[in-house]
Order: sequence, then C-alpha cells, then structure tokens
Amino acid sequence: MKISIQKNNLLIAVLGAGMLFTACKKEGCTDPTATNYNKKANQDDGSCKYDNNPDGPVVTTEWTEDITANTTWAPGVINVCGDIRIEAALTIQPGTILNMCAGASISVRETGSITAIGTSTSPIVFKGDVASPGFWEGIAVTSNNPNNKFDYVTVSDAGSYWGWEYANVFVDNLAKLSLKNSTISNSEGPGLYAHASATFTEFSNNTFSNCAESGLSVSATQVKYLDNASNYTVSNGTDQIHVRGAVMTSAATWAVKSSPILIDGNVDVDAALTINPGVHIMVESEGEFQVRESGSLTAEGTAGEPIIFEGRFESAAYWKGINIGSNNPNNRFDYVTVSDGGSYWGWYYAGINVSSGRLELDNCTVNNSNSYGVYINGSSTIYSGGAVQSDAAGVNTYNTITGNGVGPDADCVDGCTVYFD
Repeated sequence: MKISIQKNNLLIAVLGAGMLFTACKKEGCTDPTATNYNKKANQDDGSCKYDNNPDGPVVTTEWTEDITANTTWAPGVINVCGDIRIEAALTIQPGTILNMCAGASISVRETGSITAIGTSTSPIVFKGDVASPGFWEGIAVTSNNPNNKFDYVTVSDAGSYWGWEYANVFVDNLAKLSLKNSTISNSEGPGLYAHASATFTEFSNNTFSNCAESGLSVSATQVKYLDNASNYTVSNGTDQIHVRGAVMTSAATWAVKSSPILIDGNVDVDAALTINPGVHIMVESEGEFQVRESGSLTAEGTAGEPIIFEGRFESAAYWKGINIGSNNPNNRFDYVTVSDGGSYWGWYYAGINVSSGRLELDNCTVNNSNSYGVYINGSSTIYSGGAVQSDAAGVNTYNTITGNGVGPDADCVDGCTVYFD
C-alpha cells in the first residue's frame, strides 16, 4: 500500500510539472527586429510583422531573369543580379528593397513599364550591395508608357555604364517618367540624365545628393519641368543644375530658382521662352543664347528678384552672350543682369547683340563684357522707358551699363555702353 501511495504522488508531481510548464508558455512574436516583438513571448506563433512587410516576415528572393509577363514584386528584399530587361508591366509595392548585385542593371524596354510607388513611411529602395558609386549600372527607361512612375523611391550607388551616361537613372529619347518625392544619390556621374526628347509627366519634391557630377543633367527643352521644391544640391561643392544646349521649338517657362541653371552649350530659341523672376543662369565657356526669327525671350524680373545671366566664372568674354534676331514684341528684359559675355566676334564681342530685331531693355545691368555692353545692328530697334531710343544716352537713362570693354578684344569708346551701327 505504501508503494502505491508513493507511485501516485510521483504521478501527481509529474502531471503538475507538465501543467506548470504548459501554463508558462506564452505565444507571440519572438523576433527582436520585428515591429510587434513581444519580449514576454517564449514561443513564436508566426505573427511577426516588419516595416517592409506588415503582413509577415521579410522575404528574401533572388531575381536574375527578364520580365516578359506582367509581374508584381511584393515587399521584401530582392537580390537583383544580372542585366534585367523589363518587357512587360512591372509593379513594385511599398517597402520593397532591391539589393543590386555588382554590375547589375534594369532596363525598361519599349513594351514594358515600371510602376514603383512607395509611401513616406515605406519607400521603395534600389541600392547597391555595396554602398559605392558605380557599384551597379543603373536604371534605364526607354519606354514611353505613362505608367512609368517613381514616387517615394530611393536610387543609390549606380552609374557604372558609359552608355547610360554613368547615371543612376537614365531616361532615353522619347521615354516618359513621373518622378516625385524621390531621392537619387551616390552616383558615379549625374544622378539623373534625360535625353532631349524625354518627357517628365510629373516632377516634384525630389532630392539629388552626393553625386560625382551634377544631381541631374537635362536638356534646355526640359528645364520647364523642374520645380522649386526639389533639392538639387550635391556634395561635391556645387549646386548647379546641369543643362545641355538645345534648339527650343516649343513654348516654355523656366521657373526653377532654388539652384543656378548651368548652361553647357548653345540655347537656340525658336519659340517663346519666358524666364521668371529670381532665375539664375550661369553659362559655360563659349555658350550662348540665340533668339531666332520665330522665337522670343521674355525675362522680366523684379527689384527684389532680378534675373541673372552670367559666366560660370567671373571673367570678361567668358561666354558668347545673348543675340536677339527676332522682331517679336515679347523680347523684353526688365530687372535683368547680363555679365561676362561677348566672346564671339560675330556678335561684335558684346554682352547683348540685337542683330536683326527688337528688344525692350529697362532696369537692367550689363557689365564685364568683352567690348560694348549692348550692340544695335542696322535697322534693329531698342526700347527703353517705353520709347524707341536712338543713342546710348537714351538707353543708359533707364539701365546701368558700366564696366564693359574689359576683354581681350575690346574695341570700344565712350564708356563702351551702347553702340548703334
């Protein structure tokens, strides 16, 4: 009987311990990296959630194939290796991280599109496996599909391919891209490069930083897309927006004034170009503005926000200057400064040359020109103070034209202000 009692006591003890062990178990998320980590839980129940995937655990996959059918990349980490051609519709969901292998690239072909729309709290990230400029080739958009959209997207560490101008993001001729709330950084060359006929269906509130060259490089035909909410300052000591010369055949307004516009080449104006108050234009050596017969240039600043045209460096005859070859009455300069021009003999070494047209010039400053500040050719007409002027004194009454005739080809007299041919 005693033995039976001892056995019963032992059984009760074992059962009690089992019940106690079971009672001490607490299910929940046991992963400290999860957003819903429960430090009291001692048994994982599969409920963990993460910033880049609120519905479950981080998923890491590898992608090495072209996209030939409509595809969605769900939140998680995707290791992208190789040259990936997008030939159908690719949708990337918020929180997706694209970890790019060395030398990898993404090219959106003519039949494809890329829609990458993140959120402020769950952006979409394209980054190199190593955070080094030029680690991977970049993203090239050659499609004109309106679904090519980047919103809350970060692209970094690319730009190794010369064919894509060493840029993180390359937008080809005739291609379309909407770019909003996005950051492009740490590029081997410009952060963003767009060919002359590329279109930005939307462009706002973007950041360009830490790029080896400019934050972005666009054509003169694309300056009209740029906004003042975007940050164009890069960490190489410059904040100019690199603008390549082009022939402008459609009307445009330049409004961006948060950073200087650096013109590299010749801007030929064959349509109506309007420049808003506060815009600051710098011109590389031998660059020019030429208003052709079918074009016009309206640059009307204010006393508090003048418009500036100047050489990239302060040197007489650094750039060619502005030539007005149009009779359009919209050729008007008000509160405009033109400096450092006159390198071109064909424009008589002047900062402003009116070759065969008309110009209204009021409240303007022209200085540091090679020779004359303003040169009026033949039957051309200049207005100041609301009236046609026929001598330098009349123009000088309403403008400040001083400090000219200081270049290597100076051949001027009477203060080198205005010359009537």
